[in-house]
Amino acid sequence: MNQSSEPEAVVQTLEAVCVPHWDTCLHLKIYTPDYQPLSWEQVWQAFVAVYPERWAVEFFPPAEELVNDANVYHLWLLPEGYVPPGSLNLAHKYRP
Repeated sequence: MNQSSEPEAVVQTLEAVCVPHWDTCLHLKIYTPDYQPLSWEQVWQAFVAVYPERWAVEFFPPAEELVNDANVYHLWLLPEGYVPPGSLNLAHKYRP
């Protein structure tokens, strides 16, 4: 456990998935060993600790497709070198 007594997150790379327009994305699973809930920022911190220069996305499914059995967070790592268009990169909008 870290010094701030927050749960320690694990980032597990599961599989490569072919996604149209993005080529191959890696499926990442982020969780704690005892499946404690994580905040958005804790998930992000775990992600950038492993992939500091990369972009990833999280999908929110329609209600009938939801799988929510554990405190596990799934991200899809975009291809290396991918840079989102300016309209999707809020840093371009809010940080001149």
